[in-house]
Amino acid sequence: MKRLFYIIIAAFALVLTAGAQIEIKKLTFGYLDYEKVLQSMADYANTQVAMQGLREQYDKEAVYNEEKFFKMYSDYIQGQKTFPEDIMLKRQKELQVAMDQGIKFREESEKLLRDAEEELLKPIEEKLDSAIALVAKDRGLAFVLNRKKHNYPFINAADGIDITELVNMVLAGLPLPKQEPENVVAAGAEAVVNEN
Repeated sequence: MKRLFYIIIAAFALVLTAGAQIEIKKLTFGYLDYEKVLQSMADYANTQVAMQGLREQYDKEAVYNEEKFFKMYSDYIQGQKTFPEDIMLKRQKELQVAMDQGIKFREESEKLLRDAEEELLKPIEEKLDSAIALVAKDRGLAFVLNRKKHNYPFINAADGIDITELVNMVLAGLPLPKQEPENVVAAGAEAVVNEN
């Protein structure tokens, strides 16, 4: 029994010693300005051109509706003194309906434009997300932060790297350079110092 007790103690000590020798891996992360990279993509520029054309079409329709309303209003003002009361009330209702339709059209067009932009940007954002994931996996990063608008005003470059250029390389179809851990971290540190 004593012997079994010593064997258990020895095994427990061996497990503790082996556990203490396990290397704890330090998490490394990446960071970039998502919007800046997105806006630098050629597909994004094409989307903005398409959105500008769509906006212009909606604006033309809105201007047409407003001009129609102002003509109706002008006719109403000019005939106000000569119209019988029932025609005046009818014209007032028509003006109210035209104004409500104009306002409703503006609101609906803004929603339609937002939806169209979201739909046009979706494949571009998916492409960018894939490029970020590829770089993160290649560099062994635990996660990637979006540094836009100083959401993270301080990032320790010793623990993270700026992956903006690497993501741009992937998006351009270029191969990623071989990873040299010391140079990558040093370059990330230099980039953070230069930004601040």
